[in-house]
Amino acid sequence: MSILESLTLSDSTKRTENADPKIALRRKMVAALDHQINAATAEIKGETYTITVEKWVETDKATGTKERRKVAKALRRMWYVAGADRVMVELRFANKPISVGGKASIVVGTMDKLVPTLQTVRKAVMAGELDVALKAASDGRKRSLKLITAAANKAPKSLK
Repeated sequence: MSILESLTLSDSTKRTENADPKIALRRKMVAALDHQINAATAEIKGETYTITVEKWVETDKATGTKERRKVAKALRRMWYVAGADRVMVELRFANKPISVGGKASIVVGTMDKLVPTLQTVRKAVMAGELDVALKAASDGRKRSLKLITAAANKAPKSLK
């Protein structure tokens, strides 16, 4: 018996896995929900949660040299407290609100139920239950970016 026969082989490649736009949208939303779950867990413990992003930072103003550094960035929470300590979750993707079941937000109740609720939403995203809403939000974002680009290209050269 050869060593390779002990492995399970597949025809799937990284390119074919990433070719489906639905999968890419799901991965982005799952990553955002993972950050929200970590932030909610930290808030329940009384800690702060920040994400790290890479950013170009000017190191020398005289020469204008820039260096890519990791910078801490605050996370925009998808949840908020409404009224008498009632926690609500408003899902957002591509800076657009996503309706869940035709409603604008999810009623969580108390803060201790927030993490399980976000985990449930994460499972729903992975199962593809929010594909239509994610696609609509993504298309809306693309449409607005095209309008901004078109307006910038039509602007007089003195404003560019």
